[in-house]
Amino acid sequence: MRKMWLSLVSAFLLLLVSVNAYSVTGFTEVNNALFDKAHLKNILQPAKLHYQYKKECLIEGGREDTVDMDVTNIRNTGRRDTHVEFFTGKNKRPYEDRENQQGNSVFVFFLEFDVHELNRLTGGEWRYFQRKIRWALAKGADKKEVDIDYQGKKIKGTQYIIQPYKNDPKNGRYSLYANKYYIFTLAEEIPGEIYQVRTIVPDGDSWKEGDVVLTDESITFTGVDKL
Repeated sequence: MRKMWLSLVSAFLLLLVSVNAYSVTGFTEVNNALFDKAHLKNILQPAKLHYQYKKECLIEGGREDTVDMDVTNIRNTGRRDTHVEFFTGKNKRPYEDRENQQGNSVFVFFLEFDVHELNRLTGGEWRYFQRKIRWALAKGADKKEVDIDYQGKKIKGTQYIIQPYKNDPKNGRYSLYANKYYIFTLAEEIPGEIYQVRTIVPDGDSWKEGDVVLTDESITFTGVDKL
């Protein structure tokens, strides 16, 4: 069973990362920022990156957990090896180590978790949701500059927002999640550059910060320790 699960995870990662098959450098900014950028180049010694998972949900209640990523085998090329502990206890997900990486795949692991949750909640097919995310990233995203509080100071970040299911003619099958937002926040001063990945299920057609929502789910960078 574990081997089957790892095989499914590997298939998801391959399919999502294959977004690059639909684009070249410069095709969309969000695609380049997530898939082409060397996020790990600012980690110059073995380190453990810490992320806080948080879910607030009117339907199922809330939950908090942690995600930790070990970054090792620091190479002059900017590539590193990574090991992820995604959640703890009974919720832990069995992700395999990844070698010779330049990008921070924590956002990919979060998206894998997300589409399987949609599979569970809607009775749909995770591959369908995965394709919608992939196509949305290939088409582009809304972008805005944001300020991030980090180590007692404000740093500049960039936020990309997509709604993969909004214009799907089949979204009546999962209408509660049709207007779901995916928000990616990156900052070059953050170790690993991925500050936050967040999803919002609005209570209506649209959402802005401060609105009541059905679900607010995220992983957020909280700090780094030496290994």
